[in-house]
Amino acid sequence: MNGQNHERKMEKWLESPDARNVLSWVTRSVMKYASSKNLSLTFLRQDISWYDANDEDFREDVRSELVLFILENRPKIQNILVLGKRNSHYYLRRAFINHWIEKTRRPLMDPRRYLHKHAADVLRASENFHTFVGRGRSLGFSAVAEHISIPPLSAEDIREISFPEQSLEYEYINKKKVLLQLAAYFLNQVSKMWGDKPVGVDLRDFISWLGLHVSVQAPVPLRLVSDGKELLPLLPDHRPAADGICFDPVLVKKWAWNFANRLSEKERAVFLLRHGHNLSLKDIAGKLGYKGSSGPKYPLDCAERKLKFFLCDLPWLSPDDLNKEAFSLFRDMLLLNIKNIKNK
Repeated sequence: MNGQNHERKMEKWLESPDARNVLSWVTRSVMKYASSKNLSLTFLRQDISWYDANDEDFREDVRSELVLFILENRPKIQNILVLGKRNSHYYLRRAFINHWIEKTRRPLMDPRRYLHKHAADVLRASENFHTFVGRGRSLGFSAVAEHISIPPLSAEDIREISFPEQSLEYEYINKKKVLLQLAAYFLNQVSKMWGDKPVGVDLRDFISWLGLHVSVQAPVPLRLVSDGKELLPLLPDHRPAADGICFDPVLVKKWAWNFANRLSEKERAVFLLRHGHNLSLKDIAGKLGYKGSSGPKYPLDCAERKLKFFLCDLPWLSPDDLNKEAFSLFRDMLLLNIKNIKNK
């Protein structure tokens, strides 16, 4: 009973004006932060970049993911939000940013979650389906509002439901029309199991069923070839294990460029000589015309503090999530960008 009361309190809060204000503020703030850090957008959509991220649809995507995050973590955060504790919106912002970073630590490696979220959005927007929050806070769908609530399907039940096509590609089933057709077919088959009665099914069961018949695989990871000049896809025989770490080299290069432009001219000069040419402070002072070693030390310290702050929560580059290959690429590109800016 207490669990149901907590759920009702959270649902009531989500419908309140206060919640709308909090969600709007957190969405805008998180988007601003994520854009400044150039965080990967892959856990939201696979077909968008920050160049397109200012449109209303994208803002709604972030807000939708934020609400999903709140519902999935209800036991941890409901008291903070529902009771209106001081600075609750700042807490939610920080928690959601951490969630974003965690989900992008394996870029393009979670197509199943993308399919789940995309299917949820398509079903919510369709006039032919009724969606609801079912047991365990999971989204469910039915053909009518008045339906029979059924328990989650067993693995055997899901396997018994045939697939209407021989085989489909992942990209193809993500099309709105195809998803709606498959959802209607799946719902009809489950209804037959229950004597042709109107039933509501768990979206997770639908996604599990799709996963049995469609290859829900991550894109081919990338690696840096030995000469460091080109990024090539790994051949199938050389792909890392399922739990291996990969990273997005395009994002790493962008971050290197962004940070190079954050440094002042003096900071770039001493940083390049120190970390690019491995010179001592005394030698740097001589090259740049300082009277002594203390001269270049201040701008170098400033540059290194900026770098530490810049990397503190970036996927693959932060101390808690360090990928040596990603950091090596970031370092090489940073020094190259500094050198190019200097020579302009």
